Amino acid sequence: MKIITDNAIYVQKNDMVYLNQLDLAIPTSIFMKVFGSGVVIIDDSNRYEFVKFDAPEEIEFIKGIDWMIDFNKVKDLSEEEMITLGRSIAEERNRVAHKLNSMTQEEIKENMNMVSQYKLLDFKMYSLRDVLWFKQGKIKIELPEGVTLPTYFKQEKGIKKIIKTMFNK
Repeated sequence: MKIITDNAIYVQKNDMVYLNQLDLAIPTSIFMKVFGSGVVIIDDSNRYEFVKFDAPEEIEFIKGIDWMIDFNKVKDLSEEEMITLGRSIAEERNRVAHKLNSMTQEEIKENMNMVSQYKLLDFKMYSLRDVLWFKQGKIKIELPEGVTLPTYFKQEKGIKKIIKTMFNK
């Protein structure tokens, strides 16, 4: 997931790992901010953390990545609207899969971009699911400072929140 603000763009570490696995020319500054300090381990404990990018070339590069969910575009959608969006992504992914399934192995090798497209659409669906789960309170994501919560955000209040924070320490 990416979050675009007036002067920066934030990207989850999970997306950065996936970006690094692709065959794209990634600006060096992006790579260095995420992976340049030696061994980097991204797992369930930090996959939803954000990395800030504020150089103009970094912002433009990441803005152009359409398979990365833009939080600001989906955060205020209702659950039904998010499910509808997820279905449209799934339909597109299934169209690509249908084309791939009708090809020979040789044709698939010649159309590796379609294989990549399928994988990116699959990743996009999982990212959309994560936003939905965040809004439902099923997963915790610490948003960067200044980023507003979704309209339909399910936030525990009062005694429930106090009890939950006591037992999570």
